[in-house]
Amino acid sequence: MKPQKKVGIIGYGFVGKALKHGLNSKVKTFEVDPTLGTSIPDLKKFSPDIIFICVPTPMNDDSSQDISIVESVFSEILINNFSSIIVLKSTVLPNHISHLENKVKNFVYNPEFLTERNANDDFIDSDLIIFGSNSDNAKDELSNFYREYTNCVSKDYVQTDAITASFVKYSINSFLASKVIFFNELKQLFSEIGSEDSWESFISYVSRDDRIGSSHMSVPGPDGKKGFGGACFPKDTNALLNFAKSKKIELSLLNKVIQVNNDIRQKYNEDEREKSQNIRFKNKS
Repeated sequence: MKPQKKVGIIGYGFVGKALKHGLNSKVKTFEVDPTLGTSIPDLKKFSPDIIFICVPTPMNDDSSQDISIVESVFSEILINNFSSIIVLKSTVLPNHISHLENKVKNFVYNPEFLTERNANDDFIDSDLIIFGSNSDNAKDELSNFYREYTNCVSKDYVQTDAITASFVKYSINSFLASKVIFFNELKQLFSEIGSEDSWESFISYVSRDDRIGSSHMSVPGPDGKKGFGGACFPKDTNALLNFAKSKKIELSLLNKVIQVNNDIRQKYNEDEREKSQNIRFKNKS
């Protein structure tokens, strides 16, 4: 029988809650979050084997990424001298990942691929579970943890370096955001071609091609609005675009996707999740 594992979860939003929901009965958890009145020094007393960091990385006013909350968590982890495996699930750009990895021992980047509306199921049913680290031992230990202590269906994990894991996360989110805009524009044309079929039927036909897939094609989306919103796609696409510019790389297609989406979404009021991430749908004049 496997021994019980003690897991700390720093940040108890939809990612942290989905993580806890996906753990099996052999895991005891301690959650750190301002809403719970718990702190990292409290977590130190718990002596966790693994710490998962699931805090937000909102958007700065200039559309770049704000990692101040993540930085603060890492500083407290260092002050409290944890010997745990440190697993970052927050979405963080490649240039910040290497900086964070150098701060602590036994670091693994394990980005999430969840939708907020179905986070619990997405965690358990994820097709992609990726571990990024320069420590093979830490990656192996986390792989064993997922295999033995979570209810995740997939037991096939990707192991790479942290920078690549970060780029995978941003690439997927930016592609899916682009797919949303493609089908938003396509629906405008569809409504003018005289089809006797419905849009829903049309996308069901298109999605039969496995190369296309069936997600991110509904117009309007799950929030009842056109374009993409929520707490992830707007900030992640903008963060990647700003990161590329810092490398003197012009992602012209992604730039256009963001512009078109801003034109669409500025007609709506930002919801509370968008406001919490400092997301604004405004194009620069």
